[in-house]
Amino acid sequence: MSEEPKASTKYLMVQSTPSTDEDEIDLLELIRTLLHAWKTILCITVVSEGLAVTYAYYAEEVFKAETLLAPAQDEKSGASSSINQLGGLAAMAGISIPNDSNIKQVLATLQSRKFLRAFIQQKKLMPLLFGEIWDRETQTWLVSSLDEEPTLQKAIKVFKGCLSVEEGKMTGLITLSISWKDPEVAAQWVNDLVKQLNEQLREQAIADSQKRVGYLEQELAKTTLQDMRAVLYNLLESEKQNAMLANVNEDFALEVIDPAVAPETYEKPKRKLIFALGGACGGFFGIFAVFFAQFLKKLRTSNSKINSSS
Repeated sequence: MSEEPKASTKYLMVQSTPSTDEDEIDLLELIRTLLHAWKTILCITVVSEGLAVTYAYYAEEVFKAETLLAPAQDEKSGASSSINQLGGLAAMAGISIPNDSNIKQVLATLQSRKFLRAFIQQKKLMPLLFGEIWDRETQTWLVSSLDEEPTLQKAIKVFKGCLSVEEGKMTGLITLSISWKDPEVAAQWVNDLVKQLNEQLREQAIADSQKRVGYLEQELAKTTLQDMRAVLYNLLESEKQNAMLANVNEDFALEVIDPAVAPETYEKPKRKLIFALGGACGGFFGIFAVFFAQFLKKLRTSNSKINSSS
C-alpha cells in the first residue's frame, strides 16, 4: 500500500519532463528564428525610423504662448461688502442686488462661442486661421464655390483647438495659453484675449450698475420713510462707487501677473520622442512580421501534409 503513491509520483514526474523540454525547445526555436531573420527586422526598423525622422522634420512647428492671471482683487470688494451688509434691508424694500460674477463665470465667458465670435470678428482672424486657402494679393478665398468658404463656426472650432485655460486648484491662479505656428501671433492673441475680456466685463458691470443706480433713485424719490430712505441712499452710494471703480480699473476681472511673450522654442513636434517611438515601433513590427511569416509557413506546411495524406 505504501509503494503506490511513490510510483504515481514518479509517473507524474516522468510525464512532466517532456512538456518542460518542449517549452525550452520552443523558446530556443523562437530565438533562433529571430536571429536568422535579423536582417528583416533591421530593415523594417530602419524604414520605420526613416518615416519618423521625415515626419518630425517636415511637421509644422507649433509655439505655445501663455500668460499667468489671477482673479482681480480691488477696491470694489469693499463696496460689494457694504451692499451685502444692507442686502436684508434692500430685500425688504423689494430691491434685488445681484452678486459679483465669480471666476467660473469669467472663464466660461472667455471660452464661450459668443465671446470668441466677437474676438475673431474684431481682430479679423479668419485669414490667419485659414491661411492655407486665403489669397493675400486678391483678398479672396481659394475655393471653388461659396459653400467651401470657412464660416465663423469653423473658425471658432479652430480657435478653441488652439486655446487652453487651466486653473490651479491650490493657488487659484489661471494659465491662459495659445498654441500657434507663429510665436508673435500667439503671444498677441493671448494678451488681446485678456484685454478684451476685461473690457467687455467692465463695460457690462458699468451698464448694470447704471441701471441699478437709476432704479434706486426712482425708489428713493417715491419713498417717504426715513429708515428706508437711509437704506436706499447707502445702496445708491455703493452702486456709484462700484461704477466709478469699474471705470478706472482696466484689470476688472482678471489681473495679469505675467503677460505673454513670443516663445523662442517650439512646443510641437516633439522630435526626440518621435525618433524613439519610430525605432520602437519599427522593432515591434519587424518581430511581428517575422513571427507572422513563420506562422504562415507552418500553416502551409501542415496543409500540404494533410493534402498529401488524403
